[in-house]
Amino acid sequence: MNLISKSKNIFEQLNIKELQKAGIEREDIKHSSHSHIIVTYPPYSNLSEINPSEIYSNTSKKNSREIAFYLHLPFCTGKCLYCPYKTLAKQSVESVDSYIDTLEKEIKLLLKSPVLNEVILKSIYIGGGTPTYLQSQQLERVFEIIKNNFTIKNGAEITIEAEPDTIITEDGKEKLKTLLKNGVNRLSIGFQTFNNDILKFIGRRHTFEQATEAYNIAKEVGFENINIDLITGLPDQTLEVWENDLMQAMKLNPNSITCYPFYLKEGTGLWSIFKKEPQRFSTKELVILMNIMTAEFFKEHKFIQRPLRWFAKEPKYMYHQQLFKWEEIGEQLAIGPSSYSFINDFQYFNQNNIPGYLDSVNKGELPIEKGAKLNQEDLMRRLIIFGLKSQLQKKIFKDKFSIEPREVFKNIWDKLENLGLIKENNEIIQLSYKGRLFADEVAKEFFSDKIKKLLK
Repeated sequence: MNLISKSKNIFEQLNIKELQKAGIEREDIKHSSHSHIIVTYPPYSNLSEINPSEIYSNTSKKNSREIAFYLHLPFCTGKCLYCPYKTLAKQSVESVDSYIDTLEKEIKLLLKSPVLNEVILKSIYIGGGTPTYLQSQQLERVFEIIKNNFTIKNGAEITIEAEPDTIITEDGKEKLKTLLKNGVNRLSIGFQTFNNDILKFIGRRHTFEQATEAYNIAKEVGFENINIDLITGLPDQTLEVWENDLMQAMKLNPNSITCYPFYLKEGTGLWSIFKKEPQRFSTKELVILMNIMTAEFFKEHKFIQRPLRWFAKEPKYMYHQQLFKWEEIGEQLAIGPSSYSFINDFQYFNQNNIPGYLDSVNKGELPIEKGAKLNQEDLMRRLIIFGLKSQLQKKIFKDKFSIEPREVFKNIWDKLENLGLIKENNEIIQLSYKGRLFADEVAKEFFSDKIKKLLK
């Protein structure tokens, strides 16, 4: 039986109607692109304005610990039609230099507070935008700023995002060599799909042949751990197209592949096309089928699925920053506009507006827009929500809260167990096969009543 037929048979056995009756249902694309993709808790929409001095002050208590670090570079060679993020296309060298100046100023402002004086960067992730839009000397300077201001753990996972059209340029190899020289040991290349018609339609500036060339250049330069990013549920993406995407990606023999869900947001270039031609966009049922195909495909190739949308050949190629944040409720310090941090039990967001971010920092003000301090119950909810997207480790939960996870929110656990959405052993609780297909819907079950009301 081929992959598509096998996946359709599995889909028919899921009993989705039972989940719908229980209130666990994938939202339609016209609401939120098949799912409310949960990356923070509480969600951004449920946070209010916060004074940065509540989080950082000169009297804050020092606390030596390891944290994850994120740095945002919002520059691109153009604007993808699906991109909901604040990005800057085709910026001058001077504009990028000025932005890097501002990042350094934000770091200096943060480090005035003792709360960050003794942190050690367990991992570093540089995202965007397209970080490899920067020139080699600019990338060098970004790493100099990080190294001059923080202690980096020996052997830290250091990831950077890259786009094919910035690697196959004349100076592409030099950029990659600069990254290697500065300790980058995980490169994530945005392929998105191997279908050139779809790539053109969604506004990518590369073909799949060029993406393959970029991948091969990175291997030639010396990168061992290269992750390929793919997207499920793109417009015009049939089951046959997705099967081909998976097979073509596997031919490159990468150590890890990430399969993100397509996110349609009002205001993006694809939104107006969706309003005119909705038939070109995947139904929620089609996306679930694609996710089943993904799970079956990687199971056949003996890849590990952990965390949720990440598939790795071996444990050493897993995305360890995400494991730290999700399984251990690890802290993250994020720099740049629209970035979000979790420090000292505070969840907060930087300003989403790039000019506003730049203005605040250059005035000597921390650019924090919204946030909240989480109480004990919120912290338990947070660890469960993100732990289930990977593995909820009972010992970690009990060490943090002096209680077993199944002893809190008992009604929710019973409901999920009765619906066949979770499984557990002596050490972990995790989503079942069916549960992984509805991971964000399951996660929302653990939202507080207050947040559920506000979201409605």
